[in-house]
Amino acid sequence: MGCAGCVCGAGRVWAQRVYSGSFDDSLAVTAHLFRAEIPKTGDVRVTVVGRRVCAQQIAAPDGALNWRRGDWGRLLHAPIAVPAAVESALHSYLTAFSLVFGCFDFALTGDGEAAQHWVFIECNPNGQWGWLPDAGDITAAFADILSTSVEGGGAR
Repeated sequence: MGCAGCVCGAGRVWAQRVYSGSFDDSLAVTAHLFRAEIPKTGDVRVTVVGRRVCAQQIAAPDGALNWRRGDWGRLLHAPIAVPAAVESALHSYLTAFSLVFGCFDFALTGDGEAAQHWVFIECNPNGQWGWLPDAGDITAAFADILSTSVEGGGAR
């Protein structure tokens, strides 16, 4: 059975398919993260800044398992609505870790309208967002937080 493992190359680590039959004793040398491959219909990056939520469905033109490994200039983006239950969970996650920002990655297993089709992959509390089509909205959300919150150094 295949799974998504990580392989290093050119200073980066990208997920790729690995097969349990190819494992040997060299795996005992260091820690590894393996997870089952999700039969997905797409990927979503959700950027949350304070109460603002920006979401983009992302696709690699070549249909790659992991869109991060290719030419980011060729990625296809489309805004996508985040189901209310997912959005609530994102805010709860950030609150639990005392964060005001996070880039959440999801695999979609359906059309994205139902929360059960959103499979959580990770939250990156220092995620990249400047390359996204909604970077202007994300920048404005950061500016609002920095100019109005005590934590951000701004006025109340």
